[in-house]
Amino acid sequence: MVVLTYHKIKQKSEFEKQIQYLSEHYQIVDEFTESKTAQRQLIITADDGDPSFYYHAFPILKKYKIPAILFVITDLINSQKAFWWDEFEYYLGREEGNKKAWEVKTWANSKREAFLEELRNTSSKPLLKYKQLTTAQLKEMQEAGIRIANHSHTHPMFDQCTDQELEWEIKSSIEILKDLGFTHDVFAYPNGNYSELAEERLKEFGIKQAFLFDHKIHKSSLNLLRISRLAVNDNTPMWKFKLILSGWHTKLLPITKGFAKLKNKL
Repeated sequence: MVVLTYHKIKQKSEFEKQIQYLSEHYQIVDEFTESKTAQRQLIITADDGDPSFYYHAFPILKKYKIPAILFVITDLINSQKAFWWDEFEYYLGREEGNKKAWEVKTWANSKREAFLEELRNTSSKPLLKYKQLTTAQLKEMQEAGIRIANHSHTHPMFDQCTDQELEWEIKSSIEILKDLGFTHDVFAYPNGNYSELAEERLKEFGIKQAFLFDHKIHKSSLNLLRISRLAVNDNTPMWKFKLILSGWHTKLLPITKGFAKLKNKL
């Protein structure tokens, strides 16, 4: 089974072309299964719950009657809190902020939180606000076939969290999703980062499936807490989109990197 991952959706026309292609070549479902009949099945997922999904992707999915899974950060629902990685670009500038956002993903979670809080407190800029999805919008999508699922409470890197932080993240997100009537036991690791400890905690809290962000087609395995996904976006060229769907990109990428290194040496 092929599982696709989107994030922000900005170009409706390009996204619609992709959806048209997928609807013609795959059976699109909203639940992962490893049965033999799943070979031509595909799941469309989107991480973070960015409002652009509601405004740009949802109308197209609804038009074609195609299901999807939207993994949401529960602390952001009904809020004006910005995504923390966007805050780095806001306070530090696009280039430096993007670089720092990637760097802090390797830090202990408490260190990342402290650094971000320092940026907020010392910057002359006002606090960054970003209108997030509302409960009403999420319920509207759910009624139209979009599963609203679990992407943690605040989106930390799960491999950089302490045991106590993991339990708080998982417990908080489950409680909120249960209370709102959404899917609490299907999970996507923030940034795809996982650890054996995180996996154990997910099991303890009854998470049935957990998705990675490793840009691979899932191979049959008994571990449903490490389901592979392919990364795409709304402006991925159609030739590349088809290549990614085929799984050949994982074989060609090492070759192209090898040619690039050889070219640099010449």
